[in-house]
Amino acid sequence: MSFFARAAVAVVLLAAAAAHAEPAPERAGVPAGLSDMQAGRLLIRAGRLGDARAFLEQARPASPEERIERLFLLGQVEMRLGMPERAAERFEAILEIQPGLTRVRLELARAYYLTGRDDKARYHFSASLEDELPSSVEDAVEGFLRRIDARKRWSASLSTSLLPETRRPDREQILIGGVPFRLDEDARTPSGVGALVSAGVSFSPTVTDDLRGVFAVSAAAKVYERSAWNDVTLSSDLGLARLFDTGSVSGGPRLGRQWTGGDGHLRSLGPWTRLRMRLSDATRLDIALGADYRKHDTRHRRDGWRVTVNPRLVHALDGATSIEAAPALEAMTAKAGHHRSHLIGLGVTVSRAFASGLSVAFTPYTHVRRYRARDPLFGITQVDRNIRLSVRVQHRSLRHAGLAPYLGYSFERNRSSIPIHEYQHQGVIVGVSRTL
Repeated sequence: MSFFARAAVAVVLLAAAAAHAEPAPERAGVPAGLSDMQAGRLLIRAGRLGDARAFLEQARPASPEERIERLFLLGQVEMRLGMPERAAERFEAILEIQPGLTRVRLELARAYYLTGRDDKARYHFSASLEDELPSSVEDAVEGFLRRIDARKRWSASLSTSLLPETRRPDREQILIGGVPFRLDEDARTPSGVGALVSAGVSFSPTVTDDLRGVFAVSAAAKVYERSAWNDVTLSSDLGLARLFDTGSVSGGPRLGRQWTGGDGHLRSLGPWTRLRMRLSDATRLDIALGADYRKHDTRHRRDGWRVTVNPRLVHALDGATSIEAAPALEAMTAKAGHHRSHLIGLGVTVSRAFASGLSVAFTPYTHVRRYRARDPLFGITQVDRNIRLSVRVQHRSLRHAGLAPYLGYSFERNRSSIPIHEYQHQGVIVGVSRTL
């Protein structure tokens, strides 16, 4: 082949390659010698958002600060281009590096709001209020939260986990009337692996501007190879919720059903009410009240009312750390006096989101339950002292199809004045959860 023929072939091949290559960002009006980051900034100011996005996409940040700036600029451009889902990914990536950037959290909340992911939007808007915001920005956030409340109609959640659990009773025999009795095999079973599945669905139709209906159903099932450990609960709520500027108050009737060991255990019915308030930018208060009559399938001497009071106070120490205090009060009546009891408890949860994307929550909890009459078999009044400890670890970037995996550990010990009620549990929890 002659030189001219080879040259012609080369020209054709170059033209074909150029035709199939991705077009370079348009540099018209961009001074020569600028880096891709500099060109992106200049094009944003000029309103050439598509070209700015192209330059920023191919930019190679020279420092961690420039990496954050690149992601933030891309997120802002994509918001203005009508791409909030893609923008949310940019802002999430920044918060995995620096969780305390309130400006980024606000942009992320707005992106989630525009995509209709109201639960995530609410979380990040509320978290941003924990920082000191200008009054105009705070008013805007309050407006977003009110609009989220106004348009929210339904939500759903799903959580599933494995519970490798070790149960260790403190003794193999007990004394009744001074006579030793050996505990049977079921009472001394040392371990087992169970599956816990919980799910819930709620629907809130609009009645008036400030009034919503409440329809909710939740279920939880803990299933073990040893069926005597199985526990299944089902609950449904009906009612109304009144919205106001700093929170809401709701209430109505609740219906419940529980099965243990595969057999029916009890039915419950009674009223409930809940108050939710934002006390300050960094502090929220929930108070849940309930009173239900519990009717047992076989143990009718346990039938009676249960009244519960469960306040919960959440305070944000900063953008990455929060502390939650949750007292618990409960009073139970029963046909038999030795089944009547009252409980006082307290749980505290400390949560921390690290710059690496790791989130850790640690919860110690304790309660004391005192019964009101002597046990007819043991001749003494039962008093239980319970301690629980749990740790849960999750990584924000580890998600698939909206499912977030988590790893946890739990420990529980119950001390009782009646030895047969003493036990110790511990286990590792591996699971996934999702909220819509």
